[in-house]
Amino acid sequence: PARAAQTIREALAKGADRAIHIEEAELANRDPLSVARLMAAAAAPEKPDLVLTGLQSDDLGYGQTGVILAELLALPHATIIMQVEVQPAAIRVKRELEDGWFQYVVLPLPALLTIQSGINKLRYATLMGIKKAKTKEIRRVTPAELGVSAPEPGVRLERLFLPERTQRTQIFEGPPGEAAARLVEKLRFEARVL
Repeated sequence: PARAAQTIREALAKGADRAIHIEEAELANRDPLSVARLMAAAAAPEKPDLVLTGLQSDDLGYGQTGVILAELLALPHATIIMQVEVQPAAIRVKRELEDGWFQYVVLPLPALLTIQSGINKLRYATLMGIKKAKTKEIRRVTPAELGVSAPEPGVRLERLFLPERTQRTQIFEGPPGEAAARLVEKLRFEARVL
């Protein structure tokens, strides 16, 4: 869509050298595997040293496209990246795990990383960057030009809905000691979490 072209121009204005725009009207209807196949077909000829993807999309949040892309490109990969340190012929990354734990991993290059939002400070385009972006290359390709047909989706979204509200928030009033005792009683006997 046209809004993708604007996003690509913004990336070029912020420092990217060139871009590839896969023009596919039905991209939002493709499952993660078919999206990754398109991306792999476009990226493989570039022989990238490092591929960066988001952790997951804002719309469906599958969180699969990046790791599938790594597999299709036969690249080592790491997910949920919070920090990247470039080393000779390798990168050292900090991964976010559960419960506030982190893991440090060294990957050989080339590699693919799925990046956690907030990894870096916002980067703004300079006036010079905006001017240069107008002349930078954007290679536009279609799935047919990449040799990727539109497959039957492996995943089909049947329904999207908000969960039903089953309970309401309860406020415990009164002296703190009594309110805490009533809260513990509810957690122990109704919610059964204590």
